[in-house]
Amino acid sequence: MPKVTFQNSGESTEAEEGKDLKEITKENKWSLSYACESGTCGTCLIKIVEGKENLSKMEETEKATLDAMGLNDGEHRLACQCKIKGDVTIQAG
Repeated sequence: MPKVTFQNSGESTEAEEGKDLKEITKENKWSLSYACESGTCGTCLIKIVEGKENLSKMEETEKATLDAMGLNDGEHRLACQCKIKGDVTIQAG
């Protein structure tokens, strides 16, 4: 099972491949805010510390939101839009 690590707290958990990163962060009560949960508000912005290749492909809504925020740099994603494909380390904001 893939391992997800939340660098802010140092906690990690195993998760089923294909599971939403949003669900994982909520289940573990990791300090990450959510508002719209549809990829348009940018509230759940995360930085991918390691394993960006192990997240689902970025869709157009997420790209547009990250573009508007000036953060479509390959290091940032929106947690509500990501599915896990392998080990990943994330950081809030």
